[in-house]
Amino acid sequence: MANIRKIISVLFVVSIYTGVLFAQYHYYDNELQGGYQDTYSQQGQQGEAAQYGYGVQLSSIPQNAQNFIKQHFSNIEVTFIERDWDDIEVYLENGTQIDFFPNGDWKEVKSYANMPSTILPPNIMNTVKKTYPNAAIIQIEKQFTIFEIKLNNMMELYVDNNGQLLGQKWDD
Repeated sequence: MANIRKIISVLFVVSIYTGVLFAQYHYYDNELQGGYQDTYSQQGQQGEAAQYGYGVQLSSIPQNAQNFIKQHFSNIEVTFIERDWDDIEVYLENGTQIDFFPNGDWKEVKSYANMPSTILPPNIMNTVKKTYPNAAIIQIEKQFTIFEIKLNNMMELYVDNNGQLLGQKWDD
């Protein structure tokens, strides 16, 4: 049974990285055909209309989303941004994916590299570290007043805004 869990974990990680690689491939393919990739050093023009679809500019997403990226992932380059009507997906150089609502509030962060502990409020981070001190956070999803936190030990924790552990289960 433990071997099956390990195999499933490996397949899950491989599938995530494969998806990121395809997203980056799509970006580089577009770049060769005159596509666009924005970095922190490039700024959009004032009054620029929001863009939708593949390969949008960093400057075209809401300012609070830009600030979130700069605050928590300042040393990691943005490689690709996809924007549609119901969310904004930002892919970073280290494989991290950040999903934002259209208004720029973050809703989910997935990372198999070091997830910044600053994303979660201190009281919630303390609950996670107290519950599983040796586990790393690989995904955080914000659902109104509850945070769903997935750990690399295949556990999902449900923690409210006050840092109260509401429940936990095996990630299936």
